[in-house]
This record gives sequence, structure tokens and C-alpha cells, in this order.
Amino acid sequence: MPDKVMKLHSKGDVMRVRTIVFVVCVACVASLAPAQSLDEAKISAYVKSLGAVKTPEYTEIQRLELAADPLGCEEHPQSPGPGGLGDTRPQAYLWQQEGKPELPDQYFLHRAFYGCLDWHSAVNSTWTLVSLLKSNPTIAVGPDIRNELEYHIQKENIDGEMNFFTHLDGVRADFEKPYGYAWLLKLYGALKTWDDPDGRRATAVLEPMATWFAKSFENYLNSLNYPIRVGVHPNTALDMGFVLDYVDNTHDEVMKETIDKNAVRLFGNDKDCPTAMEPVFGTFASPCLAEAALMGRVLTPTEYAKWLTGFLPPVYSEAFSVYGKEIDAVHGSNQNTVGTPEEGLPNAHLIGLNFQRAADLMRISMSLPPSDPRVVAYRKLADFNGMQGYTKIGLGGYLGTHWLASYALMYENLVQASNAGGADAAKTEAMR
Repeated sequence: MPDKVMKLHSKGDVMRVRTIVFVVCVACVASLAPAQSLDEAKISAYVKSLGAVKTPEYTEIQRLELAADPLGCEEHPQSPGPGGLGDTRPQAYLWQQEGKPELPDQYFLHRAFYGCLDWHSAVNSTWTLVSLLKSNPTIAVGPDIRNELEYHIQKENIDGEMNFFTHLDGVRADFEKPYGYAWLLKLYGALKTWDDPDGRRATAVLEPMATWFAKSFENYLNSLNYPIRVGVHPNTALDMGFVLDYVDNTHDEVMKETIDKNAVRLFGNDKDCPTAMEPVFGTFASPCLAEAALMGRVLTPTEYAKWLTGFLPPVYSEAFSVYGKEIDAVHGSNQNTVGTPEEGLPNAHLIGLNFQRAADLMRISMSLPPSDPRVVAYRKLADFNGMQGYTKIGLGGYLGTHWLASYALMYENLVQASNAGGADAAKTEAMR
């Protein structure tokens, strides 16, 4: 337009321009991916070398076991402790700070997520119970799950949560951001798609909190100059993946656009992820796999296949072999190899890493074109890691029981969705 600035006359114009920019960015990502071809013979030989990999059993007994820990910790008040990075004061979320830490009278009427080890664990435990009941309406502990939801998700409780979060300032405003925010949105998404009277009631009560958290999470992503790649709670790709489950269930287009745009901005040009540096003591997430799983939900299958070839090493390479090896959750610290009955092993996070790996490998296999020869390898490695998680899940102690069930269930939901087949299998998983 000669000597004039183009004017956008409507919200639709703005959205169209944003869409064009995103498409151009994705095209740049695809063009930057290496043009190397896949060595199908080596991939096939590697798959054969894995032998028969057993898929973990998922029966009524397993489902009850996954429900037991969340049900057992929801009414266990969180202990007083640090309130955030650099904050050594007792956590103001639940405990009074003046003098000796004390629980306020009737705290259970003004907080919803006061149980388990910490706030985000209470939220992910609630998601676990909702997901189990949605997919298994006749589960024996169904009445107990419904009682927990009715008791915790009431207007007074959520009003108390909102009063706490909306009055935080300074460094305290980062309490549970981004990991806890992502889990709250994931929980809301699961409730939103639950066609049940209890689900509809809880959805309506939680909606104001989810709306506020969603806006805050969008602002957080847009403010990042660099992604956080550590293998624990603030990992950017991990948290974005949780929020995409919320997007799949709520069709929040603004959030979808925010995640797509920032995923390409933060990760689109990445290549040669240092897989050989994993695992790291104390981590429960694989930075490389979390990012790979996220990008599979942002790019088209064809674009993704090209991007993945440049990002992860070949499945048959030594650099990738780490994902086919057992994680030593007993001796990883080279110090205490026993733990206490209350705490369990000193490496409970490494037990959860098995499930997070399994879920991400499953997600990667579902995001590639079905004809891609890597699909079978990723699926076998997913089952291998899932089985490894189940063999150790009982060793986590209280430091594990408040969250390991959630990560095991995320893997199981993907397995069930994949077995159901169809192009929308991954979205079916998100609805659970």
C-alpha cells in the first residue's frame, strides 16, 4: 500500500494476520529441518533387537491402585514450608505466618487444594480421580471420588483460592506458575468434557479460576525470552503440553494460538537435542522428549517428521539408546540408597521419569505419519518405560504417592487412545 499503513478493521483481520505469521513461521521451521533420509533397514533391525516388549496390564486392580493414593492424600493437609523460590517463610497458602505456623480455623472451607504434599499435587491428584471416573464410571471407588469432588470444589472453596492467588504480588505472584497453573487448566478441561451432573457442577464452580489462570498463563508464555529446559516442574514444553490438553477440551482458540506461536518461537529451530546427557538426578521429565512431544502437537505430521529427524538422534544410535535402558532409581544419588518408610527411595522423581518418558514416546509415535518407520520403535520404547515405572511405583513412599499415579495415568490414557485408533486418538486421550 503506497505511503500508507495498512489498517486492520476487525478482530477477524487481526486473527487472519496472526494466522499468516504462524504459517510462515512453521514453513520456516520445516525448511530448516535436515533433508537426510531415514535408514529404514537400520530402524527395522533396531526394532527387531528390542524383541517382544510387554505392554503393562491395565485392569480394574491397576485402576483401583492408581486411585488409592490420590484418595489417601486429598485430606492430608500440606506441611508448612517454603513459599517459593528464595522464600523461606512458611507457605501462606495454607498456614498462618505469624509466630509458630498454625492452620487457620476451617481452612477446608476456604481452600480447595490443600491436601497431598503441595498445591499442584492436590490439583493433579484431583485430575487423576476425575480421569479415572470418567473412563471407568463403575469403578468401585466412584462414590468416594464423587464425595471428594463435592467436598473440595464448592464455590466457597474456589472463592478462597481466587482470593489468595489474585492478591499475590512481587515474587510471590509466581507461586505455582507455570506448573500448577498448567495442572489446574488440565483439570478444568477434564471436567469440561465430563457429561455427568457432578462434572457439570464442578465445571461451573471452577470456571472463574480457570479463566483467570488461562489469561495469566498466556501472559507468562508471551513474556519468556527463552524456554526453561530443566527436567522438573517449570519445564516450558512439559507445561505447554498439559495446557494443550485443556485446549483440546475447551477449544480455547486464544490459548491454542498462544501455544502454537510460542512453541515455534521457542523450539522451532532446535536441533541435535543432547539425549546422552539424560537422565539427570532428581528429574522427572526428559527435556528432549517433552519438547519432541509438544512439537508433534503443533506441526503437521509431515512437518513434524522432518523437524524430528533433525532434533532427535536416530532410534538405532548410541545417543538414543538411553531411552531403552532402565533408570536406576535406587543408586542414582550415590549416597542414601535406602530412604525411609515415609519418604521412600531418594529418587522418587526418577520413578516418575519412566512414566513421563513413556507418555512422551507414545505421543511422538501418534504424531508422526502412520507410515513412518520410527512409529513402531517409539511405541515399543514407550511400553518398555511404562513397565519400568510400574515395577517401581510402590517404592516412591509419600514423596511419590502424591503424583506418580497421575503420571502413570497420563501414559495409560494415551495407550488406550492409541489402541482405539483413528486420527483423533490423541484428542480422545486429552478428554479423559
